[in-house]
Amino acid sequence: MLSALFAAVLLFQPFPDAYHERAAREFQTQAGFSDKPATQIDYEAVLQSQFLSVPLGLFEVRFPRADLERRSLELLRCSAALLDAQSLLLDWTKELGQDQKALREDLKLVRKSFGALKEGQLARLGPGDKLPLSAAAAEAQARLADSLGKGAWLGVSRSNAQSIRLVLTPSRKRFVEFVSFAGWLDETNRGLFWVPGLWQWTSCYVRSDAVIALEYSAAGGTPDTYELGSAMNEQSPTTMEQQLVQLALNALFERFLGARTPAPLIQGLSMNLVIQQFGIVNTRVDGDTRGRQTQEREVFVRGGRSDGGELGKNFADSRWRELYGADHFLKILKQVQKEGADLEKRPSQKPLCFALRDDKGANPKAFVAPFYFPDARPEVPAAYAGDFDEFQRSYKSAFLHFLQTGAAGAGKKSAESFAHWLSELGAEGSEPDLLAITTKIYGVPLSDAAASKDSLEGRFLQWLSKTR
Repeated sequence: MLSALFAAVLLFQPFPDAYHERAAREFQTQAGFSDKPATQIDYEAVLQSQFLSVPLGLFEVRFPRADLERRSLELLRCSAALLDAQSLLLDWTKELGQDQKALREDLKLVRKSFGALKEGQLARLGPGDKLPLSAAAAEAQARLADSLGKGAWLGVSRSNAQSIRLVLTPSRKRFVEFVSFAGWLDETNRGLFWVPGLWQWTSCYVRSDAVIALEYSAAGGTPDTYELGSAMNEQSPTTMEQQLVQLALNALFERFLGARTPAPLIQGLSMNLVIQQFGIVNTRVDGDTRGRQTQEREVFVRGGRSDGGELGKNFADSRWRELYGADHFLKILKQVQKEGADLEKRPSQKPLCFALRDDKGANPKAFVAPFYFPDARPEVPAAYAGDFDEFQRSYKSAFLHFLQTGAAGAGKKSAESFAHWLSELGAEGSEPDLLAITTKIYGVPLSDAAASKDSLEGRFLQWLSKTR
């Protein structure tokens, strides 16, 4: 079963089962199953009857039919964003030298077909109606689902095609009620969904489906007002699409790379594609979301995946988000690296030190690399947890940017090595783990105990200290 990439949530405020049951019953009634017990309701049948199927390359989006009349524009925007993201994935691996012409032509045709759809066409779809795509677009989509689903975007051909199903819920009401309903159907795993804080989640996994809300919960909301939401696009006009693409890619990378790749690296890859696609990554998927969730501190190699839900935005942007990642966080990382060097007396250790601050924005404390060496788990005092989470979020984006653009030299060399690295991570029968694959591709380990120049992390730190 696909494991979730999202941290489990435990907010200590009352949300008894009665709330979840009420929300579940609301969805059940609207779906027309009010006269049936849970044991007689099939989850797949609910998706089939209540959600429009929207195939998008290797993604299959399910969108509530009840929301088509009012929220079809969001479906069109989300569809375009997911198709564009898959084109960028092909850019990441084009240096493998394989012929991508047919894939790109099919993607272009499907994208054009979706671009021609109008809100009114979707709003008029009745129960059982399918998406109004041309026969040529439908055939192109079928080819994409097979080729991309077998790993063509990685330059590999797997035995079986994979499809990533995304259940999009435009409103807070639809999200909370659907997830509560899923918990009602699955008594064995009900505790994963009927938990305090569900009313603030923005995503979770139901079975192997990524369920994603397209609204944040309203500020100051309570379980009694779970249906109230706030738009994601308050700070930038594409935050909703950014959030969706990042979460969708987390699911994709987990499916294709997860056997060898820890969660922080997967999240960093998703972040960087969002930056490439939108110019920034103004999302609330990871980093410091305290006040909204309690999460385990992650290190790069150990991973730390768990089942549960992901919370939305916090209310104040930190110094880490000043540029929203437009520069892959190089400016802020270089700043805290310089501040860390001022705290370190040994010259050789200066590039390895980063000065993080407590929750009051004061009392700088040095945190020393390596962060990507196995079991290199720093002790993080509670007062520094927020800054450390933001640091880790920024660090993984910058490190992966370094792999893609500078780790193997100038020009195409780094892009080629990065493409081969991704391909090896996703290939059947490849090396057993991330560390072996990294050494094979780059000739040095991911990191070492000293974060030395004979490791990728050590080279990244030297590179970072010299960037402008």
